[in-house]
Amino acid sequence: MAILVVVCAPMYIKYIHNAGVARDWANLRLYYDEIQADYASTGEYNLNVKALSTDSNAEAGYIGLKQIDSLNGDTIKMKAGIFVVRKTKSGYHIYYQCNKCSDPHHSATCDLVLGA
Repeated sequence: MAILVVVCAPMYIKYIHNAGVARDWANLRLYYDEIQADYASTGEYNLNVKALSTDSNAEAGYIGLKQIDSLNGDTIKMKAGIFVVRKTKSGYHIYYQCNKCSDPHHSATCDLVLGA
């Protein structure tokens, strides 16, 4: 029985991680569509979107976000990673990275980039 646990535990942990990443991706795609539609309809950046400016390559002290604060007031917590929103000339850009991507033994297949 102990051997079965030793063999199955890593697969189960990977399954849980992949499920969390998939959920984060789905929520970020919805959020991206929401903020892009808002930008397209108004032509202006929404002050409620926590985003890096278009002018700088990096802003001191900015850390990836762990929850989505949607424009309709909903709050959605990330399950397996963090994300950054950046203002672009055509709206917004979102970059997502899972919590395990800093591990050299973990592949970067969990990364997600939305926007131009």
